[in-house]
Amino acid sequence: MGNSLTNKIASFLSNKHLMSLTGNMTVQAINIVYFGLLFRYMKVEELGAYVFFNSVLGLADSLRAGFVTTAFMRWYCGAAAKRAAEVMGSTWVISIAITLLFGLLNIGAYLLSYPLANEGLNLFIKWSGLTLLFMLPSFVGMCVLQAEQRFDKLLYLRSMQLGISVLGLFGLILLQKVNVTNVVYTNLFAGAFTSFVTLIAGYTRFGDIRHRSAECMRELAHFGKYSVGSQIGATLFRNSDTFIINFMLGPAALAVYNLAQRFMIIIELLVGSSIATAMPMLSVAYNKHDKAELTSILTKNVGILTWALLPIVGGTILLAEIPIYILGGSKYIGTEAANLLRIFMAMAILFPIDRFTGITLEVINKPRLNLIKVFMMLAINVAGDFAGIYLFKGIYGVAIASFPTILSGFLFGYLLLRKDLSLSLTDMMKVGLVESKAIVAKFLGAFKRVQNA
Repeated sequence: MGNSLTNKIASFLSNKHLMSLTGNMTVQAINIVYFGLLFRYMKVEELGAYVFFNSVLGLADSLRAGFVTTAFMRWYCGAAAKRAAEVMGSTWVISIAITLLFGLLNIGAYLLSYPLANEGLNLFIKWSGLTLLFMLPSFVGMCVLQAEQRFDKLLYLRSMQLGISVLGLFGLILLQKVNVTNVVYTNLFAGAFTSFVTLIAGYTRFGDIRHRSAECMRELAHFGKYSVGSQIGATLFRNSDTFIINFMLGPAALAVYNLAQRFMIIIELLVGSSIATAMPMLSVAYNKHDKAELTSILTKNVGILTWALLPIVGGTILLAEIPIYILGGSKYIGTEAANLLRIFMAMAILFPIDRFTGITLEVINKPRLNLIKVFMMLAINVAGDFAGIYLFKGIYGVAIASFPTILSGFLFGYLLLRKDLSLSLTDMMKVGLVESKAIVAKFLGAFKRVQNA
């Protein structure tokens, strides 16, 4: 009986959805510790510059990820061994080409324009090309691990990279050398070391580069040209607030805004882990031409996520000052940070349906529609930001402008998918509630059996 119970617990804990969620929770917990230290030990203006640097770097990385990731998943998942090797090799060639192109552009920008008045842009011009190069092997390796649903290995790599960055930051604190340049140095080392481990472990399948083909590269590129647009648009959408605040309100206001956004990590990890596990299944269902299964996967995931977010959203709105103090310390109490967090959390309830409709449009080979959706949201958000700053004279206007943006994206994606799939918001909530109850009952049952063993 003991072995049977142990096997059941092991089976529950090894569930790919739980593994993905656990992985994201672990990574984001480390990320919260990391940024908590930055908020406490780095000057507000320097922190604003670092946030801006990361946002622009994220935009550059989204070009590579957008061109590669979804197209790779689309043709790698469920493919025969020979086809998978061809897709893998072709993906490597495209990834290398994009990274080298960024490196050349980075060198040119450094020679022609460095230094600039904006410190965040100076950091990007100086370090972005090298950062993308150092992280290339780990980027490809993580794509492979996600496609193969090896979420335990994915957790190890992501935790390693962030963990090294945190240890490096601790060292800087002990030496009293915390400044934006030294923080970038520790991140470069963390990225390079993680990529080295990824190569040595064989997760990158670099040897498959010999199986590349021009036809496959054209196929990936054709899909990628739409997917990359969606990825860039999504990154611009996420970071447009950062860019506008940085140039219109300054780095100090950006630091306050970013502190409130840090807690959206909780929402992002739930949504991100669900998408990471669902995307391969959605791709397999589409490749089998099984619309019923595809609809079922989408309905269940959106429903479960929405119900899971409700208590998190409600609790955070009521107690917003507590997480702000825990992460940022007393210097951020009395600022706009707590109310900004309340605004962000109120919007979060629409994140599951918005994100899943977007990724499903790409899976069913309609990336152009998702591209239109993303840039529509971007245009609404940018216009709303400028209007919000003009009307509210501060960062509240930027946050409030996100409401019509999220609502428009949700409606656009949902109505488009209904033309191909039998979707229903009512079904999503009903199925989600049933599945959520089943997950909780399964967990409680396993916990009680452990207590009684």
